[in-house]
Amino acid sequence: MNQAMLDQLLGTAPPSTVDVEAVVRRTRRRRRIRHLAAGGSAAVAVVAVMVGASLLPGRGSKPPPAPPAAVASPSLSPSVSPSPLAFQLQSGTPAGQQRILDRLQTVLEEAATEHAPDVRWIYMPDVPGEKRTPDGHPVMFALDDSTFRARSGVTADGRKGGFYLSLRDVRCGAGQSCEPLYECAPPIADCQTTRTASGLRLIRYVDKPGRGWHFYGVDVELADRRHAVHLSAVNYFGGDGSAPSAPAPVFTRAQLDAIATDIAEKITG
Repeated sequence: MNQAMLDQLLGTAPPSTVDVEAVVRRTRRRRRIRHLAAGGSAAVAVVAVMVGASLLPGRGSKPPPAPPAAVASPSLSPSVSPSPLAFQLQSGTPAGQQRILDRLQTVLEEAATEHAPDVRWIYMPDVPGEKRTPDGHPVMFALDDSTFRARSGVTADGRKGGFYLSLRDVRCGAGQSCEPLYECAPPIADCQTTRTASGLRLIRYVDKPGRGWHFYGVDVELADRRHAVHLSAVNYFGGDGSAPSAPAPVFTRAQLDAIATDIAEKITG
């Protein structure tokens, strides 16, 4: 018996009361629930319960509401802001020069405290009859908008000596006041050119010009490559040409290098 004869005997089938599409949807949801539950995650189980609840009588098949969007958190990348003590060599006015001197004195004294905690700043005369200044701080002064100096006596372990600092322009043009970056050359035999950890060029040397004098020097080129900071520690106490006051300078070579590096790295140009 073929299909046409069977249809003629049975007549037209009544319309189905089964919502096939609804059955398919529920079957797919149940499979999805079993799959999520197998994962063992508490968060997945919550999703399964919410989906199952949508299959209860009287409930539609509307999916659960999406969770609220996450609020973007601020970036936690490392800070690249300069040190609070960093400063630029921009003055143009007496007040601007004084601001640079104040910052320079602060970074110098903090670097000395960190790297040479036993060394103390004391008054050191420069010329006969000079008015005495209080102990505890180096004397700071500016020669012009791009040349800043410091000088002081220092003491540690019963020894006294001198200390000098120069922050200056190293570009030497016509009619320009400058001091080029130190170069290792005869007659200075003990001299090395190297780099700081941050890549700044550093030149360190020992000079013994005779008469018992013993000098340590270090020159560090700033990141702008237009300025440099120079530190000298000497074994005399007083003005230039004074007799030696100790066999060697009060600051060691390593202390002088570390102090100069700290100062140079805090000047942004």
